Amino acid sequence: MYKTSILKKLVVISNSSLNLLELKKRYSFLKYKNFFNKKILILINSNEEINQINHYHKKNFLKKSNDKILIGFDGRRLIIENSIFENKIKIYIDKNIPNLDLINILDDLILIKLIQSKFLPIHSSGFSLNKIGKLFASFGGVGKTRIVLEALKFSDKSRIFDEWCLIKNSTLYPLRKDVLLMDYDISENQKFFNKFDLYRAKISMVIPFKKLNNILRILRLSLPFKYVSFKNVSLFNIKNIFFISQKNNVKTKFKKIKKNFFAKKILNNFKHEKNRLFRLVLVNNSIKKFNNKINLAKTYHDLLIKLLKNCKFKKILIDKNNKNFNSLFLKILQDD
Repeated sequence: MYKTSILKKLVVISNSSLNLLELKKRYSFLKYKNFFNKKILILINSNEEINQINHYHKKNFLKKSNDKILIGFDGRRLIIENSIFENKIKIYIDKNIPNLDLINILDDLILIKLIQSKFLPIHSSGFSLNKIGKLFASFGGVGKTRIVLEALKFSDKSRIFDEWCLIKNSTLYPLRKDVLLMDYDISENQKFFNKFDLYRAKISMVIPFKKLNNILRILRLSLPFKYVSFKNVSLFNIKNIFFISQKNNVKTKFKKIKKNFFAKKILNNFKHEKNRLFRLVLVNNSIKKFNNKINLAKTYHDLLIKLLKNCKFKKILIDKNNKNFNSLFLKILQDD
């Protein structure tokens, strides 16, 4: 048997060797944190039994089949035998199932377990200065990472995180130790990179073809993205939460909105980023045989409302085509 510890008290056990390095990286900051009262086991069995299930013409699917959860990835299948809300989850997989697809399913299951333990995962970025923590959520492409980089340029004492965090009792925990930066992030923040990386990032920005860019990346001629470790990645307490939206031809505005409406925006963002997770929950809750069922959206919403009672929150509207991240950072810093 092969055992892989992802978090303290959360272990993946398999009957064959699995490459779960990417999954461990996604939770690298939390490796030694104890977030669970009871041990969580995800048991993965790769054998021939799964091959007896009827084939489906559809390459990718997620549905119930014979009182089990059946998931398909390009002709390969994964079966979850019992409720995803149990502390021991039994999974059967086809041999040669795409590794990234397996990791993404395991990632969904881990987030479900964390929500069950009253931790709130939020797709966001943030910083803390002078013990005042500020979090900004948004859909992708708005510029969350750029604001974090502005915080680092403003003060090397900034505490930061990017992309995903967990929050419980107003304490924020980053998921990863590193930060994913795209070529445009690298190009516009020269302070953090050597000349070779800057040169490669600029090459990446002018190449329109993704496959060609990836080949040049392998040859170390292009740099479309880079994971960068910052010593400033750290946990901190949250005081202000913002949700950033963008429109054409508008001035930057900070606006107070109702708590339930604000919570709905963050929940919808989470559903957008983790669409399959919620589909997985719906299928799980539709199986009569499973006794353990949870309305995860309601649990998430309730955790959000509890958080917002202890934090100040506002909506920020910015211009989609005319973004000044230094100016935006300073306004976020000053807003109370």
